[in-house]
Amino acid sequence: MKKFLLIFALTLLVVPFIASAQAIESATCTVCNVLQIAKTIVAAIGFGIAVILLIVAGIKYMTAGGDAEKAGAAKGSIINAVIGIVIVVAAVFIVGLAQGLVLDVGGTNLLTDPCETACAQ
Repeated sequence: MKKFLLIFALTLLVVPFIASAQAIESATCTVCNVLQIAKTIVAAIGFGIAVILLIVAGIKYMTAGGDAEKAGAAKGSIINAVIGIVIVVAAVFIVGLAQGLVLDVGGTNLLTDPCETACAQ
């Protein structure tokens, strides 16, 4: 009985989305736009945090005052911030690649919005 109620509830949740489905191009553009927003948010937050961490680690390194332990910890923080930047760039590239695959444009350009050109109406 619980399985039936679960399936019935899920069906009631899914049916309005199926009934309001639009053309394939519109759905593709919607997915592309969602990916573009996610890419922008990840890049902004990721780069912002990484720059702040780099600045803080740089200040710690400059104020170490010859203490090898503090300088080593600051160097580790700088390396971690650079690794974070590499991860953010990779994430932005992967989302851009997913956009290229969704739109079937055969590639990605990190500097432009592929949704804008492919979904222009």
